[in-house]
Amino acid sequence: MAKQSFNAKRVLLVHAHPDDESLFTGHVIADAMDRGAEVFLLTLTRGERGKVKLADLKPLEGRNAQMGAFRTAELINAVDQFSTETTNVQREFAGTRHYLDSGVRVNAFGKPTRKRVLDEMSLVAVATAVIADDVQRIMERFKPDAVVTYNSKGGFGHPDHKKAYDATTMAIRKYAKTNKAPQFWTIAEPGERYDVAIGGAKTAARKKAALSAHASQVLINDETYSLVSGKETRFDAPERLRRTGVSSWNSIKPWLRSLWALPLGVLVGLVGTVLHYSRTTDGAPIGLALALVVVGAVALGLRMLRRSRGALYLMAIGFIWTLLYLNHKHPWSWHLASKADLTSAWVNWSLIGLIVIMIFPRLRKASLSRNLSSHR
Repeated sequence: MAKQSFNAKRVLLVHAHPDDESLFTGHVIADAMDRGAEVFLLTLTRGERGKVKLADLKPLEGRNAQMGAFRTAELINAVDQFSTETTNVQREFAGTRHYLDSGVRVNAFGKPTRKRVLDEMSLVAVATAVIADDVQRIMERFKPDAVVTYNSKGGFGHPDHKKAYDATTMAIRKYAKTNKAPQFWTIAEPGERYDVAIGGAKTAARKKAALSAHASQVLINDETYSLVSGKETRFDAPERLRRTGVSSWNSIKPWLRSLWALPLGVLVGLVGTVLHYSRTTDGAPIGLALALVVVGAVALGLRMLRRSRGALYLMAIGFIWTLLYLNHKHPWSWHLASKADLTSAWVNWSLIGLIVIMIFPRLRKASLSRNLSSHR
């Protein structure tokens, strides 16, 4: 197999946060500038939930707008360090949607994962296809020869990095339908196979200058830098890239991740059907009320916690299929239905409730909380 080389003349970098471009591709950018190549940096968020390293900047944490503005200024200063007399790095955020840094938490197994409660504009809460459209628009305008982003694991596992990978691969597949497909390169982590190593002493000074501009996020020493105390990396350590193919898996992965909602709909249908026949001694339909509450609570929970309607649609499909199946009185459903047709009140009101929750235009936990506390 011929040895791979990275010599693209038009390089598109897709990163999730300010500072990622300097941390993971600082040498790549500097090397491209030295070769006279054109570089376009697409940053998907403004790093609003970053954790600062300097005590003087601690008040920025938790104040998304201020943190985002500060890190945007750091990004501008960092990118300026790569410019030459003849070329500049083109820089842009993702469209006008203003995706938010999702943040990250460590789960019980010590692995980084998404936060439990997300703003609807957090990067990981947005549909992959929507972000892919933003990436594709940049590709249509810039016409890259090569696209560089994180690997499928998101590097060290940051959920925003994974989302950037998924959106980028989807965008490349769409772009390639009408254009020549660019080379796709991912950032290789330590211990991972790689095809090219870029950078060294020649580009170390510019990487150091760029990282120094991200002083809120990166600890800078004379010859090393670090994100956490005690884990240092030399400025002249090369960056490693791996040539990667683009799979169609990312187009169907979001749906497969939500398939669990189908059996959930079946379960809700079964439980509700059993409940709705129950009445009090004086004949009040207490079971019907409880069954409708169960359906409404599950549907509302999917809308508010999942931040999308996809899982809710699948849950509704499973629920409706269950009602239709039970109403046909199959041998095992005969007992569940108490040898009678499902009552019209149960069928009608449960479906009306599902439809209302599905079509309601905006439903956000944050909005509900603000309204209840009388804050704008």
